[in-house]
Amino acid sequence: MSDALLSSVLSAVIAGVFTLVAKRMETSHGHEDAKAIASPTPIATATSPVTKPVAGAINYGSAIKHIGILQFLLNIVGFLVGIIVGATGAGPETLILMALFIGTIVLIAGFFWSALSVEKSMIWKYLVVVALGVAITTLIINSIILQIPLSLASLAVALVQNFLCMGIGGFIARAVKK
Repeated sequence: MSDALLSSVLSAVIAGVFTLVAKRMETSHGHEDAKAIASPTPIATATSPVTKPVAGAINYGSAIKHIGILQFLLNIVGFLVGIIVGATGAGPETLILMALFIGTIVLIAGFFWSALSVEKSMIWKYLVVVALGVAITTLIINSIILQIPLSLASLAVALVQNFLCMGIGGFIARAVKK
């Protein structure tokens, strides 16, 4: 039980750190926009908070925030699945399968939500950044909390699961988004 609690606390801390870093990155980006407006450049080349970012530019602050939120959700779901499966007396195989199944559903919903926050032309580039970040943070948290050693097999499983969920969530968001 203490490992699950530690995992939840650690994921909350990571989500908070990612949110603070993202806010800092957005704030510094806002200062660059203000400098561009104050400079004597032609209006056609100046950027402002009202205009959309340049096509092809990924907002890394927002991506870090989405990585933190998705990781936090995954750890909370893993904690709840662990409690429920542990209360039923099922074995570790059942826990792993339930965590993978429910975690996959949460990832699809998370990537769908994340894709809705960017313009349609940037969905796939943005989701690749978020998927890589979620896979890396998942491996790091699992190695710290669950004492699971990092291996090529765990990396492959994390990448396949994240990119599969990214594809499904991104496809649905792209179909829904106008």
